[in-house]
Amino acid sequence: MSEDLVLEDVAVRYGDVVAVEGVRAVARPGEITAVTGHSGAGKTSLLWAVGGLLESGSSGRIRLGERQIGDEASSRDAGAVFIPQGSALAEVLTARDNIAVPLVGAGMSGGDAGAAADGALASVGLHEHGGHLAEELSGGQRQRVAVARGLALSSLRLAAGSLVLLADEPTSELDHDTREQVVVLLQDVARRGGIVLLATHDPEVAEVAAARWHLDDGHLQTALP
Repeated sequence: MSEDLVLEDVAVRYGDVVAVEGVRAVARPGEITAVTGHSGAGKTSLLWAVGGLLESGSSGRIRLGERQIGDEASSRDAGAVFIPQGSALAEVLTARDNIAVPLVGAGMSGGDAGAAADGALASVGLHEHGGHLAEELSGGQRQRVAVARGLALSSLRLAAGSLVLLADEPTSELDHDTREQVVVLLQDVARRGGIVLLATHDPEVAEVAAARWHLDDGHLQTALP
């Protein structure tokens, strides 16, 4: 099981705009931590900071145990996996290849990556859509592929010893039943020892979390429990 993820005075600025200011919080392995707040409150910026995806404009200290996270490489080495808002799929690849290619890039063999992609697609109810190009899928289907990709990569990171899954509004375009299905899958990731940061504006989704970071205009208002 991985160590605690610790944020110390984390701030994110875009020029003169302050997106996140002075966040101090801890996320623990085996738990989902919901990151809540209104649109523009800083949820995505905070997840991007943890993912090392901000080339500039961030400050403070982020660490997993004693390992410092400062850029994308150090975040990836700490086991970070990102499920982005809006799916970020490669349009010219099939749903299956959108999952398998990153797995190969992470060190998995082609055959194993294909099998893992098929399993991940089945877990989100898209086993019959693996051969469809991303551009042929609906918004909800694309989001499910992004979740499946994140789950497949998460399993790989967990096998290597640590995982920080950064899920940015992963249920925003899903119907009620599919939303519940995805939440169960995220809970399973936590049960297997992963740290899950789940940015959401949906109170029903946030309710499943063991802890909550609530942001208001970039400031951490509550860290529960």
